[in-house]
Amino acid sequence: MRCGRQILATTAAFAVMCAVTEASAGSVQRSVTNRNVSIETIVQFGNDVQPVTIEENSSINIARVIQIGGTGTVDATIIQNGTRNYVDVIQVGGTTNLAIGQSGVSNIADITQVGNSTNALLLQIGDMNTGTVRQFGRFNWLSIFQFSR
Repeated sequence: MRCGRQILATTAAFAVMCAVTEASAGSVQRSVTNRNVSIETIVQFGNDVQPVTIEENSSINIARVIQIGGTGTVDATIIQNGTRNYVDVIQVGGTTNLAIGQSGVSNIADITQVGNSTNALLLQIGDMNTGTVRQFGRFNWLSIFQFSR
């Protein structure tokens, strides 16, 4: 089931990329935050996507980022400090850059990058760490650090 959702999300990302014209650009951002739960969703598409920075410090943190850029660079940085942390990122662009830092009891990161050059750094500090990374590109770089508390 999880694999099916990942394939569906990747297919949707490619469909959006194909539908975007050179002059179009768009961005959608939704967030809900209190001391118990923080949910941040950012969707960007077009040739001039802006760098994304998310910092969440609730008990449960959920961040979802979809960046569909043209041939340029797409960047995202996500920092989460809480009991349970979840990140889901899809990046498409000429160069994709991602840095994730998670500190909590349970940390989950799901990363998909498509581009000529893909770069990801994942740091997880907690008792239950899970990281899934898919990089499709000519030049791929990935570094994962997982530590228990």
